[in-house]
Amino acid sequence: MTMNMTSISLVISGLVLFWAFSNDHWRVLIRPQVINSVLGGILALGLAWNIRAYMPGMATEALIGLSFQFFGASLLVAMYGLRPAIVMLAGVTTIVALASSWTLNHALHQFLVLGVLPAMCACGVMRLIGGCLPKHLFIFIFGHGYVAGVLSVIIPAVCLMIWHQAFWPANLGLSMDLVDWFVTLVVLSFTEGSLSGMLLAVFVIYKPNWVPRFSDQEYLKVPAKDQAQG
Repeated sequence: MTMNMTSISLVISGLVLFWAFSNDHWRVLIRPQVINSVLGGILALGLAWNIRAYMPGMATEALIGLSFQFFGASLLVAMYGLRPAIVMLAGVTTIVALASSWTLNHALHQFLVLGVLPAMCACGVMRLIGGCLPKHLFIFIFGHGYVAGVLSVIIPAVCLMIWHQAFWPANLGLSMDLVDWFVTLVVLSFTEGSLSGMLLAVFVIYKPNWVPRFSDQEYLKVPAKDQAQG
């Protein structure tokens, strides 16, 4: 069973990385003005993934056991885009796996559950916000940073909980009821959103060149009416 799951995870991870490298979007990570933030982000996120605490009575499964840690996937998507974020998350997983002597199955699980799922959910939320709301600095920071960060934890966690309850309820390892689990999920997701929003705001204000997805011309443009009055 474990071997089958490892093989499936390996195939899925390979397809995801193939898709991430299938066009030139990932090349934003090697721009001279961005490379320092990319390398620093990979190292910082690697440290964050190694700092964990768990709710009493919960299995040590990321998102299912609600580990206290900063996932960071949503922040990377907000800064660089989905495909570059997945490439960075693969780098984070590789470094942490080598440093922590993870098994292949554990590394693939972390990459998909801690990285790819939250990143894809965050990207969907950002696309929805971008399509429904005007381009404004506050909307970019609050929507792409805070809201997307919150939902990037809630949506995968709820989906994985339903999946585990449907197929492997005996292996979930939860001794607390689902109400307590959901309350904890809300706390952790708002923590993720707060950190993502705060860091995104700092980078946009003080290091805008570190955020390729942010454009002064789009988010700080002066309305035509005000330009005419000026």
